[in-house]
Amino acid sequence: MNLPEQNPDGGPMDKLTDTQEFMNRLYIFSGAPGGVVKLFAYLAKQETYTKGQLILKGGDPCDRCFLIMSGKVDIHQHYNGRRFHLQLLSSDSINYFGELALLSEFNWFFSARAWTDVTLLTISREAFSKVMERYPEFYQTMVKKIIKLRINRFADQSAYLLDHISPDAWREDPAE
Repeated sequence: MNLPEQNPDGGPMDKLTDTQEFMNRLYIFSGAPGGVVKLFAYLAKQETYTKGQLILKGGDPCDRCFLIMSGKVDIHQHYNGRRFHLQLLSSDSINYFGELALLSEFNWFFSARAWTDVTLLTISREAFSKVMERYPEFYQTMVKKIIKLRINRFADQSAYLLDHISPDAWREDPAE
């Protein structure tokens, strides 16, 4: 009889190890004690979406952060009946979204759709809280990283929008 960690067919321990190795490569978990990452890996859920499938809809309650394991995700927003592309995220570059959901309850302020087939790892706010209860000394570090990630995302999205804004919309001084 094989123990889970000896299972040649890729059993639960292999999946947990793969998830932990993936998470160890991400900025948000860099420098975290092994126990923190292992517990996050254990509590995380894997989700798959096919090309074109809606992952989340702006205005709906948020409850988890998404880490892109493979594929690409289109982040967009609907405004005045129009759809505006904000960013194309991928496992090769910016590989997360929804990080603020770990810290607070609110409704999504954007939508996300699978641009390609995509595999995501999700961490719920509840799971984040459980890990932080167990490792309270790491809470400040995690919050600082989440805020830094969000600020970087806002900067990237602002740059994209400014690069693509209509010349008619440019104003160097505020309108009075």
